[in-house]
Amino acid sequence: MFPRLFKSSYAPLVPWVVVAALLAAALGGTHALMVTPAHERLAVLEADWAAARQALARRLEARQTRKDLAQILTVLPGQRDFARLPLAISEIAQRDRVVLPSLTYTLGKTDEGLATKAVLQGTVTGQYEDLRRFIHHLEVSDRLLLFVEDLSVGRSSEVKGERKDKLVTVNLRLATFIREESRPGRALKASIE
Repeated sequence: MFPRLFKSSYAPLVPWVVVAALLAAALGGTHALMVTPAHERLAVLEADWAAARQALARRLEARQTRKDLAQILTVLPGQRDFARLPLAISEIAQRDRVVLPSLTYTLGKTDEGLATKAVLQGTVTGQYEDLRRFIHHLEVSDRLLLFVEDLSVGRSSEVKGERKDKLVTVNLRLATFIREESRPGRALKASIE
């Protein structure tokens, strides 16, 4: 009974089932032989492309950093300009009516060797508003590139002609960097690369 039923009702579907099985096998074989390796190659190429984009971004960033650093180095005072710096600070102190009896400085090399760090220290005495104006002028000056590193405030112990309670003494520590005069471009290129 079963063979007769198979022959009579399902006989026309057998070739279609065989064709469907062959097509499924061909599809599976094509997928295994062509699509899967293509996906793997695509993944490798996408990873290489992402790595190349990152390398390009780093190179562009390094180039921009090199330009920015070169621009900063041109703004820094040279060794000849540094000799005039204490005089310029004294002129600002005189203009702002504060007393700056002496200004000492120390020089120290930075790790990169692109600039020398100069630290200027001194005691400034004057009225509070004059001292505030003096420090403000030091910080915003276009021709002086100074940073206030340390500041300690106290009452003045010495008075000459003014009331003692109005005077304030400030121990001031300023820092700046002095550009190296010997070919800053070559040192800059060597330090970045």
